[in-house]
Amino acid sequence: MSLEIDCQLQRDKFNLEVHLTVAPGSVLAITGENGSGKTSTLDMIAGLLACTTGKISLNDRVFDDSTTNQFVQPEKRGVSTVFQGGGLFSHMTVEKNMIFGRGAAFRNTPRFDSAVEQFNLTGLLSRKPSTLSGGQRQRVALARAFLAPSEILLLDEPTTSLDATSRDEVRGAMKTFFETYNGVVVLVSHDAAEIAELATSVAQITISRGENTAAVLRN
Repeated sequence: MSLEIDCQLQRDKFNLEVHLTVAPGSVLAITGENGSGKTSTLDMIAGLLACTTGKISLNDRVFDDSTTNQFVQPEKRGVSTVFQGGGLFSHMTVEKNMIFGRGAAFRNTPRFDSAVEQFNLTGLLSRKPSTLSGGQRQRVALARAFLAPSEILLLDEPTTSLDATSRDEVRGAMKTFFETYNGVVVLVSHDAAEIAELATSVAQITISRGENTAAVLRN
């Protein structure tokens, strides 16, 4: 069973068509120029945007269907997302950021301890995001996403803002996690080395421009 996307997003003079099938246990990397619709694709999967027309489903469970007006809210989709910059809560400690949302059930469990160890966060749990380096903040964001139960993991350029050392650390942590993750991973990235190391397949957005801009993403 797979994540199936066959939908269209229309915004003024921009039209995005997405036709993707992603199997559990695989990592699909999405590439394309800035503004081509990569993040919008993740937003449609997450439920932050609705398809103008078309359908998104996972394991025959419909998330979004324009023909029936069926739409599952983001919090009910079983999706974890890591945005550019991490998206941590500045007023919360590392520990509280990690267990925010669906991860709360795993506080003081072996699963939480494993996430702390896997992302090298021991000694950082009581600190606030403002006291962390960029690499540390991104490791916290990834640990939070990986701790929460999910069937789909969305990663929006998770290492773009990091220095070379931090990038290597974060990539290593992601690669280790992907080896045991049974869900679907969709990774947006411009980094050829990252894609080669982490992705099992690649889909590139193609764009045509005229009076309107049309973007098509398929695999």
